[in-house]
Amino acid sequence: MALVAALTGCGSDGDAADSPVGVVGIGSGDGKGKKSGTLSVDQVRAALPTNEALGDVFVGDDLAAIDGEPARQQCAKDTGTPCDGLVAAGHKEAAARGNADDDEVEFTLFAFDSKQAASAAMKGMAAKTGSGDPAPEPTQVTTGADETQAFTNGRSGTRTVMRVGNVVAYVQASIYNPENRNRMSTLQVDLIKKAG
Repeated sequence: MALVAALTGCGSDGDAADSPVGVVGIGSGDGKGKKSGTLSVDQVRAALPTNEALGDVFVGDDLAAIDGEPARQQCAKDTGTPCDGLVAAGHKEAAARGNADDDEVEFTLFAFDSKQAASAAMKGMAAKTGSGDPAPEPTQVTTGADETQAFTNGRSGTRTVMRVGNVVAYVQASIYNPENRNRMSTLQVDLIKKAG
């Protein structure tokens, strides 16, 4: 995922029982009547985690958000789909301070004008994320998103693709502690819901 370079200028709802391994379908919104609709570029920027939101351990570069054709091109590259209906894209990277294990995390957001467009892009991104040689292993992660598909590529790396309303979120967490890994995905979902 090379969205940060572009930004700096230099699947459908269903019950978890009907979903493939690694997919958790939990309906829409957060159970409190709050659902994520279309996010503007400013709202996408607000939905990315700040260093303060990440806590004392992680610090990262400035977050960035774009719209227009550059955002659509990056979305198409990352998801393998046309990204019709894309409104905005955003990216943030962070790493643990002074960590010998080199813990790091990346957040990528794509906001669409409809749930259907977001779901199509989410499925494309999950298919791309789950491919490779060797292919990463599907894993179950509870995130609070409407759709979640996650993969692990070793005991310290998780790649999570999620849909929250009209927003597709990708969190790549290379973090040794699994609780901290999973916290990054739930944090991203919470921020999207607040921004929407």
